[in-house]
Amino acid sequence: MWKISDEIIESLEKEIEEIYRRAWEFTEKIEEWKEIPSAVDCTACGVDGSRGVERLSGVILYAISAVGVGDEIREMSEITTLRLHSNVEERIRLHMHTSEFRVGCFAEEDIVLVDGSLRGAFIRPASYPEDVNELYRNYEITNFVGDFVEVLEEHFKDIERDLRTGKAKKNYLISRTEFLKQIENSYRIRESRLEDFTILAEYIEYLHALNRLLDKRVFFVAKSFYTHEFNVDVCDSAIIDVFALKNFGFPKSGYLVFKPSFKKSLPWFVRENRRIFKNLFREVNSAFVRLEDGCNLYLLETTEEVKDEVLAKLKGIEINGYPIPLLQAHKIANIKRGELQNLILGIVSTLNPEFLPLLRRSREVVEE
Repeated sequence: MWKISDEIIESLEKEIEEIYRRAWEFTEKIEEWKEIPSAVDCTACGVDGSRGVERLSGVILYAISAVGVGDEIREMSEITTLRLHSNVEERIRLHMHTSEFRVGCFAEEDIVLVDGSLRGAFIRPASYPEDVNELYRNYEITNFVGDFVEVLEEHFKDIERDLRTGKAKKNYLISRTEFLKQIENSYRIRESRLEDFTILAEYIEYLHALNRLLDKRVFFVAKSFYTHEFNVDVCDSAIIDVFALKNFGFPKSGYLVFKPSFKKSLPWFVRENRRIFKNLFREVNSAFVRLEDGCNLYLLETTEEVKDEVLAKLKGIEINGYPIPLLQAHKIANIKRGELQNLILGIVSTLNPEFLPLLRRSREVVEE
C-alpha cells in the first residue's frame, strides 16, 4: 500500500488553493445568473450508447449499442470485426456515436437529448486517414461524397424500418460492407488505398448521421466538461461553482447562455457540399445549466436558440437536476455494456476450434 506523504498532500492543497483563488478572481466575468423558469410538460427522447471490445490475437471483435428512451425504447445493436487495425479505439467510438445519432434521427418526441458534447461532435474526426493528401490524389472524393450520401439516404429507410419493428440488430455501416469495395474502383484515379478510403467512408457516415440528427430539436448535455470561456487557465465549472458560493452561499439553480469560442473542424469536402451538410454549418449555442439547487452543473449545447422555453421543458423532465430520459438511457446503456462483452465472449466460444490461433485472449495472463 502506498502511503501518501505530507509533502504530496501539501503540494496538492497548494495547487487546488491556487485554482480556487483564480476562480474567485474570474467570477467577476459572470454578469448574470438567470433563474430557471417554471417547469412545463414536454416529451423527450434521451440517447446514449455503449460498446464492448475484445482484442484477440488475430482479430478485434466488438459490439456497439445505441439506445433512445422516450415514449418508447429504440435500440440499434451491431457486432462486427475490425480488420483494418489503425485508429482502433477512435473508430469504434465513432461507430458508436454514428449509431447514437441515427437512433436520435427517428425520435418522435418534442426534443432529443444526447449524452455528450456537440462541440466534441464537430471537432472530431475521431479517426482519419493518416495521409489525407495521398487519399485525395488517388480518388475522386467530391463525386464519391455526393454519391455516397445518396446511398446513405436510401439506407436510412432500412434503419427506420428496423427501429420501428425492433429488429435493428445487424451491421449498419455501409463503409464496412462489400458494397464499398465494389464501388471503390469507380472513384479511383491512381493507386488503391482501400484502408484510407474505408476510414473516410466511416467518417462520412458519421457526418451524415449528425447532419440528419440536427434536423431535430436536439440538445447535447455534457456531464463532464473542461471548457475555458472565462479564462484559459481555470475551467468554467470551477469559476461558476465559486461564483455560486460567493454570491448565494450554495450551488444555486440557474443558467448562463453564451456563444462558445471554438472553431468547427469541417473538411473541404464538407464545405464543397454545403447543401448536403447544411446543418453542420449552423451556429452552436451553449449554456451552463444547473436545473436544481445543490445539484450538478451541466453544459448544454445546441444549434437552437437557448431560451426560457427550452429550460422550462428541461425543468419539467428532471430529477435531482438531470433529465430523466438521459438518466434512463444511461442506465440501459450500462446494462448493455456488460451484455455486449458477454455476447462477444459467447461468440468466441462457439467458433470453429480451427480458428483458435486467431482467438487467443492476450490479456488472460494478467486477468483472474
